[in-house]
Amino acid sequence: MGKIKVEFELEEISDLKNLIKSRINELRIKMSNDPDKEEELKQIIRSYKRIINSIEDQIK
Repeated sequence: MGKIKVEFELEEISDLKNLIKSRINELRIKMSNDPDKEEELKQIIRSYKRIINSIEDQIK
């Protein structure tokens, strides 16, 4: 998978992290309502968490 470098202001980074965390919470709610898609939603949540970790690693 290729990588790109994007520059954001710290406020924009915070907004992105909040947006991703909000989406994770939405998926958790959906997962509790739809057990058939639980594994698929867990994979998506893991992907979002990797993105957050990557963002946090880059701003240290």
